[in-house]
Amino acid sequence: MNPDDLKLILDRIDSLEERISQLELNKVPTKEVKSKSNIEPVKEVAEFSDLNISVSAPFESNLGEYGLAWLGNIVMFFAISFLWQYFNDAGKPLISTLVGVVSVVAVFLMSRYFRKNFTFLSFMFNLFGFIILFYIVLRMHYFTDKPFITNQILATGLLLLLIVFQIYTAFRKQSQILAALAFTFALITAYASRNTHSFFVISIGITCVTLYAYLKFNWWKALTIVLITGFIVSMIWLLKNPVSLVKNPDDLTYHYAFTYLSVLAGLYSLVVFRKPDNSFSGDSILSTILIAGISYSMLVLAIVVKHFPNSFVPFFVSISVYCLVYSVILKLYSPWKYTPSLYALYGFVSISVSVFGIYHFPDSFLLLIYQSVLVLVLALWYRSQIITLMNTVLLLILIIVYYKVSGTLQIVNFSIPVVAFLSARIIKWQKERLNIKTDFIRNIYLFTLFFTFLIATYKGLPGQYITVSWLAISGIYFVLSILIKSIKYRWMAMGNLLISAFYLFLFDLANIDLIYRVLAFLAFAIISIIFSTYYVKKLKRNDSGSPTVEG
Repeated sequence: MNPDDLKLILDRIDSLEERISQLELNKVPTKEVKSKSNIEPVKEVAEFSDLNISVSAPFESNLGEYGLAWLGNIVMFFAISFLWQYFNDAGKPLISTLVGVVSVVAVFLMSRYFRKNFTFLSFMFNLFGFIILFYIVLRMHYFTDKPFITNQILATGLLLLLIVFQIYTAFRKQSQILAALAFTFALITAYASRNTHSFFVISIGITCVTLYAYLKFNWWKALTIVLITGFIVSMIWLLKNPVSLVKNPDDLTYHYAFTYLSVLAGLYSLVVFRKPDNSFSGDSILSTILIAGISYSMLVLAIVVKHFPNSFVPFFVSISVYCLVYSVILKLYSPWKYTPSLYALYGFVSISVSVFGIYHFPDSFLLLIYQSVLVLVLALWYRSQIITLMNTVLLLILIIVYYKVSGTLQIVNFSIPVVAFLSARIIKWQKERLNIKTDFIRNIYLFTLFFTFLIATYKGLPGQYITVSWLAISGIYFVLSILIKSIKYRWMAMGNLLISAFYLFLFDLANIDLIYRVLAFLAFAIISIIFSTYYVKKLKRNDSGSPTVEG
């Protein structure tokens, strides 16, 4: 084989490898150019864009092409930053600036040079070019003892101009990674400014741009990065801010912080008005709301615990009003049916916190217990199973906390079973409206009714009347089972009767006077005989005829 033929074959192989590599990288609009041998056309990247790593390629190929590209750029970043730092510390800021400018220009030129044949390496050079540029401009004033730019406004303005240019480039080239990086730079700039209003104004501005990018380009990953990064930066700002309300009670820094954070949370809430379509995942709406809600809650909690432990009621009142009004708006206009329930639930929780802040424990328990009925009634309007379930869970937690903290207020003790009974009946009456398929939630309320009624009478009545009162409760359950034709109340009556029997023989025989003992035994005998008579005359006849209707 002569050398010309061998060279032709090698050129052909190189051309095929280039085409295969570009197919694996899922190229965007391309233009055709000639290969070395002018035999086969190959593709060249028209614009810098996000690139996907081919997971199907061999591990060694991925490590060599992608891993080493990352490692090389990271090492290059540290080398340039250390070189810049060396000249800056040596008192030569002009030379350090020149080094930075030359380095950035060189990196972008390398990105352009490698764009034809080494697309991922070009991608990394472009990405790290913006990182190096932002770092050098940032260090010209911030985080240094020898600033080259002494005017903070000028330094911040240069950073913002750089970020605006990077966002423009990201939008033009449809690069979500470059946009997310620019958004993160904006948050870092906001934190570096060390000014409350600058920090939050920049944060609000970049949040608006991020929402625009999400709505226009479906850049949910960028939105999530900004959400999480913004939460971390805001939390650091709240914990590190040197202003102390203890030293300066008239300072309004953290009042402004609460307002700004509420505005940010409100901006993220706007995603719920996006109409469903096939261009994005509907799960991103729910994820955004949940992440924003959790982040906002933790930030507000940090403000309250650190700076307003005794005067937080206005904060939560305003939150509850906003959430409830917004939930009504979402009920009328939002295409996502679960969103009104989430905001209404958050509003109800805020009301609970406000009630606690006004009345404190244990006095606030009465209002909180009856609030659960109000929430359940409003759940009917929202047709929300979510509110119903969460209201049930919160009520159980509240009851447990009440018994743990106090358990001595008789009006609360007897209100709990009343609320449990009303809630169980509401759920039964409106089961179809709430779209509840099983009796799980209703059974929770019935169990709550069963045990809390026993506890209320045990705590609220003298010892000699406990057994008699429990027997009376059994009679009430039995009468209810007849009136509403529910087997559940008959089982509750029988359970209550058995507990009364155990208490009668284990405690009353040894602790109460003879006359009360006789009264308890007579009451127990009468109730037992009545139950037995009913079962013989009514239930057997119903079993042989039509089945009992569950009410």
